[in-house]
Amino acid sequence: MKNAPQHAMANKENFQTVHIMGKKTHLIVNKLLTEILRRASPRPTLNLERRLDHDGHPLAITAADAVAAGGVPPWNWREAPGNGAESQSYGGRVISVKYGDYTRRIGVDGTADAIKEAIKSAFRLRSKRAFWLEDEDQIIRSLDRDMPLGNYTLHLDEGLAIKVCLYDEPDHMPVHTEEKIFYTEDDYRDFLSRRGWTCLREFDGYRNIDSMDDLRHDAIYRGVS
Repeated sequence: MKNAPQHAMANKENFQTVHIMGKKTHLIVNKLLTEILRRASPRPTLNLERRLDHDGHPLAITAADAVAAGGVPPWNWREAPGNGAESQSYGGRVISVKYGDYTRRIGVDGTADAIKEAIKSAFRLRSKRAFWLEDEDQIIRSLDRDMPLGNYTLHLDEGLAIKVCLYDEPDHMPVHTEEKIFYTEDDYRDFLSRRGWTCLREFDGYRNIDSMDDLRHDAIYRGVS
């Protein structure tokens, strides 16, 4: 029983010695693995000599480790080198269109109708007015995917302006004239329908106008019921 304290002290010293030797062995093994990985791979390796995370898990890898190993943060994979054309935005066939003080870039890879709708949306053209594109050589180009790339000016149809003479119904006397601009045949038909007229007639003649194409700019007309 007298030797018990000495025996316990000896066991404690042996345990500390074994523990110290174990830590040294662990460091030596880590250094060997680091050297092996460094020689086997041309890219930077993980630092195996780092202290373990707070949970003591030997496979825990931090974000900094991931960047060092791959060269790119894991959340930035879209910008990783080597993607080639996939990492570059593709604009396709694009023309520059100017209207007034505004200039817009319009893609012309689609059909004529798609290009037309793109132009209307870009410049907020909500009416049915016709429009066309004129290049720098004052050539009006058709809207299609094969149209030459370059700078264009957008022109809007100014419409067909006429004057309509309105009468006082009981006396059939002219009261005043009203200016009207038509852009399409539908505009002309809607105007006649709202007035309750079947057509327009020349003010100083007897020729009835059934179609917008027969109207003359700035001419005076009267309604025919």
